[in-house]
Amino acid sequence: MAAPRDEPGSVEAEGSSGRQGSSGVKVVLPSDQATPAPLCPHGPTLLFVKVNQGKEETRRFYACSACRDRKDCNFFQWEDEKLSEARLAAREAHNQKCQPSLSRSQCVERLHELIRLKASGDKKSNIKSLLLDIDFRYSQFYMEDSFCHYNMFNHHFFDGKAALDVCRTFLQEDKGEGVIMVTDPPFGGLVEPLAVTFKKLIAMWKEGQSQDNGHKELPIFWIFPYFFEARICQFFPSFCMLDYQVDYDNHALYKHGKRGRKQSPVRIFTNIPPNKIVLPIEEGYRFCSLCQRYVSVENQHCEHCNSCTSKDGRKWNHCFLCKKCVKPSWIHCNTCSHCALPDHSCQGPKDGCFICGELDHKRSTCPNISTTKKVNTAVRKQKHRKSSKMKMETTKGQSMNHTSVTRKKKRRERAHQYFCS
Repeated sequence: MAAPRDEPGSVEAEGSSGRQGSSGVKVVLPSDQATPAPLCPHGPTLLFVKVNQGKEETRRFYACSACRDRKDCNFFQWEDEKLSEARLAAREAHNQKCQPSLSRSQCVERLHELIRLKASGDKKSNIKSLLLDIDFRYSQFYMEDSFCHYNMFNHHFFDGKAALDVCRTFLQEDKGEGVIMVTDPPFGGLVEPLAVTFKKLIAMWKEGQSQDNGHKELPIFWIFPYFFEARICQFFPSFCMLDYQVDYDNHALYKHGKRGRKQSPVRIFTNIPPNKIVLPIEEGYRFCSLCQRYVSVENQHCEHCNSCTSKDGRKWNHCFLCKKCVKPSWIHCNTCSHCALPDHSCQGPKDGCFICGELDHKRSTCPNISTTKKVNTAVRKQKHRKSSKMKMETTKGQSMNHTSVTRKKKRRERAHQYFCS
């Protein structure tokens, strides 16, 4: 599966919602929604909510599930907004007219094409591949049994039940034996909706499993930046991150050569045991007998942590005060009691609750959440009344000024007529 490629520098909205003193956006899962989400050209939208320190959940809104940039899809609708029949009809016509065709990364597509080429050249080969992609233009090159127009952020098949049946048949063929899922989502995408979609595909695959194989897992390779490791493992505890650095020929930063970064942050997350995956020695990887997995040459085994601890391809240093290995550019800060960059701010944000600031719980479980909602609602109503009053006074003042100017103009005209006569 593949989707539009964003820069890894794009901050994941849900990841910023747990920081004290900052603002963020949280995605509301479909199970929390009472009504179906409205549609944009990319399928069902996602429900978001802005979260600020001391201000819990302002108005929730719907936005595109696939595009974080409003230039790609400018859909926006308040959750409680009522639309007329004319606007709904115009939106439906717009959705039918605008087919999503977004910039691509070529990782999954190249793998799909490679499998098809090998299968066509070897008559004995029984390897098959099904591409799920949001770019409808692939339908010009692939038949219905090898391509489905699909949005991975909301598990939406654009061609309806027919495409869904194609995917289900592919996943459950031969009771799901030998199926592997490779996914390369956009770096700026939210992990939470992706995890929900992948679990739906896993459930679809398990429907074809026998009861004896109920404990088996669908093998998955998820290509994503290493700094999302904690978030991914939160949803998939059986996943581990391989040390292999993924490069892109068509990416400005993550490609071989002088113009790209020296170290790519893109890694492979998988539920396959790492000791079963061999990384190429000629590309700078070695096997660690203590960790029982392949790691990069620079990733040295730490005897204190009993692990090859580096995440970004550089040699990390062990901090005895933090009792863990840290990046080589970090130093221990006695004020913050942890390692950080030398020029960091000691008054920086800390994990905790947005509402009360306590560190032992998050905003969603805060005991003051109901009180904060009532206060924020009252404040918004007061601001609305004040704004309406100011508009009325401004309109009234403009009307009085206009009447005064009109009277002065008429007096000047009468005086001019008198002198002329």
